[in-house]
Amino acid sequence: MDTPHDPLAGLRPAADPRDPRASALLRPFAPGAPLQDRPVLLGLPYDGGIPSRPGARFGPKALREALGAYGSFDGQRELGEVVDLGDLALTSMNAATTHTRVEEAARNLFATGARPVFIGGDHGLTGSLLRGLAAARPNLRLALVTVDAHLDVREYDNASSLSSGTPFRRALESSILTGARTAMLGIRYFANSRYYLSWAREQGIHLYTVEDIAERGAAAVAREALSRIMVDADALYLSVDIDAADAAVAPGVSAVSVGGLSSREMIDVVRTVSAEPKLLGADLMELSPPHDENARTAKLAARLLLEVLSARG
Repeated sequence: MDTPHDPLAGLRPAADPRDPRASALLRPFAPGAPLQDRPVLLGLPYDGGIPSRPGARFGPKALREALGAYGSFDGQRELGEVVDLGDLALTSMNAATTHTRVEEAARNLFATGARPVFIGGDHGLTGSLLRGLAAARPNLRLALVTVDAHLDVREYDNASSLSSGTPFRRALESSILTGARTAMLGIRYFANSRYYLSWAREQGIHLYTVEDIAERGAAAVAREALSRIMVDADALYLSVDIDAADAAVAPGVSAVSVGGLSSREMIDVVRTVSAEPKLLGADLMELSPPHDENARTAKLAARLLLEVLSARG
């Protein structure tokens, strides 16, 4: 059989071995290899619970591709390899089935002692990720930082009504999390109702708005949040909804709006939180490539992933 002709053969720039790309950090999982204390990536290609515009199911693929825009040197050292488990098979549009599968995968992964970063995808799945963590480690005292324009504590009737607005109510219903160990950064005016804001305050959740970050600085606010939620915590989880960023820098999200965080503020928050030694997992959610422009949002998401990996060493 003839070898297919490549019309661009010899026209692409050659890879420079002296300037390795961050995309090369991703290595496929070797069956049987230990995952204890290793950084692990898992894609969640599902957007069935997003009520606005679909497309986040393509987020994991776009984020991986955007890593090629960056080098693997963080200014002090070369980043280490990341085990890429690929994407979880989430072919069903049935919410209950999908969330059950995600919870099971999270339980199995956290039980290995890995340090996973989940990329998506519907932010509603974070509720199942944290329930999976609770199933794997039921006695854990978890602290949670969210970077999000929204509270995402909506009420729900059953598993079939789970959505991108329900993850943190579900997480707070688990055995491992309390409001006092939860901080939400990047909350945006005109994006949350009085009812749910009152509910969040009643739970003792520490709330920080975009205005707090603009006035006091992203890193300073993140450090304060950590000082409040880590007092009696055994571990920390970071959940980032890319829609916390302003539409000017992140148009490719499920719920785009103006008045959000700058890319610099997003980086500073994620870098500060990720440097906490007790961080055991994170997610980056709601990247929606069909609505992105020149992969700007994907590149922001990829940079945030690199910040998580760099801080964890």
